[in-house]
Amino acid sequence: MKTFQLKVKSHIDAAHYIKDYRGKCSRMHGHRWEIEVVLEGSQLNSLNMLVDFSIVKDSLGHALDNLDHYVLNEQLKEENVTAEYLAKWLYEEMRRRLDDESSMLSEVSVWESPECCITYYEESDYEGNSQIQS
Repeated sequence: MKTFQLKVKSHIDAAHYIKDYRGKCSRMHGHRWEIEVVLEGSQLNSLNMLVDFSIVKDSLGHALDNLDHYVLNEQLKEENVTAEYLAKWLYEEMRRRLDDESSMLSEVSVWESPECCITYYEESDYEGNSQIQS
């Protein structure tokens, strides 16, 4: 059972558009994208930390460096960068950047506005969501 949950938040200001969308979002527009990364685990290290916050903050900062104040469609070379796409992309990027701590990555949430958020996780990361084996 996982007993600790570490959360790190950051943000970027970036534009995007959704090609072939019927509505305002088909035009280029910007958001202050709020990002939250969650790691979970039960074992603390010799310093009584799950993971040093600075490791997660640095990893997230590097992942976001090439997105801040850019057009996400161009930077990610993706026709339609939605909040869902960005959450999954950041999850995979954090998994790659966290090295030894990557197994503790639980989820990544992306807000495109204060009222609208999407969370990406892999089902195997959630014990309660995985199938019960007999």
